[in-house]
Amino acid sequence: MHVYRWDLDKTYLATEIESVRGLIRAALESAREKRNVPGSAALLRALVDHDPSARVCVLSGSPTQMRSVLEEKLALDGIEIHELILKDNLGNLRRGRLRAVKDQLGYKLPHLLASRVGLGPAVRETLFGDDSEVDALVYAAYAGVVRGDLTAKDLARLLEAGNAYPDAIEAALEATRQLGRADAVEGIFIHVERGVPLARFNLLAGEVTPVFSWLQAALALETRGRLKREQTIEVIKACVDEASLDGRQLAGLLQDAVRRGLVSADQVRDLVRHEALAAVSAAVERSLDRLGNSPPPPTLPGPPDYLGFLRAG
Repeated sequence: MHVYRWDLDKTYLATEIESVRGLIRAALESAREKRNVPGSAALLRALVDHDPSARVCVLSGSPTQMRSVLEEKLALDGIEIHELILKDNLGNLRRGRLRAVKDQLGYKLPHLLASRVGLGPAVRETLFGDDSEVDALVYAAYAGVVRGDLTAKDLARLLEAGNAYPDAIEAALEATRQLGRADAVEGIFIHVERGVPLARFNLLAGEVTPVFSWLQAALALETRGRLKREQTIEVIKACVDEASLDGRQLAGLLQDAVRRGLVSADQVRDLVRHEALAAVSAAVERSLDRLGNSPPPPTLPGPPDYLGFLRAG
């Protein structure tokens, strides 16, 4: 079994969470009014179609009051979920836990660790998030704990630095004590939208793969055997249609994926020979010719600097 863990806002759904107006709109929208991040539904459907035994787990900072609408939206998209965890912000307000309303590190990390408890070492995971919150840090720290590289002491220190409440820290530590150690996290993809410099992700020592479009993630996942070629093409077509990408923009995304080592130039050239992408093949070939024989991406030194990443935000 493979586990796909997804965030919702800015990762799966194109939600405006930076403004009060955007938050109100998100709370009032019906399931049919909610918009996807381009290619997100196509990618998740393709992953499950490729491996029907896969488990889809969603952990979101959206409020618990939106559960029925979000479940309906996922069902409309043809997505069957196995776990949907939402944030009880009303409960936090009632208890006077004002920090918890905005805190994502102290909310998501304990829930991720608890969700891992009971899964054997053979169960692998791929995680999807965005750069609007702290998904990259949460996921990288989660991978480190599960692998055994991030000790309980350092985990507590990280959560304290993130102003997590003591009971959230204890919940994370309790789940950690119950975990079997495994190199379980196969990949972490972070959808970059708000312009976070890619160099910042270097602090996580290669744990995280930033992508500018979910089609770039699809390319990397195909190389890992998680998608077939036809499925990758369907994701690319969805991204092109839903984001209104022209040939130049698509060529730029494919060139960037090659430059950063997500996929080889030969694989991209083979991809665009498919009849569905014939219209952009010439533009892609020109962009790859301009790229030339770029050196392989540098190997980033470890270990990840979790606290440095937190402070840089």
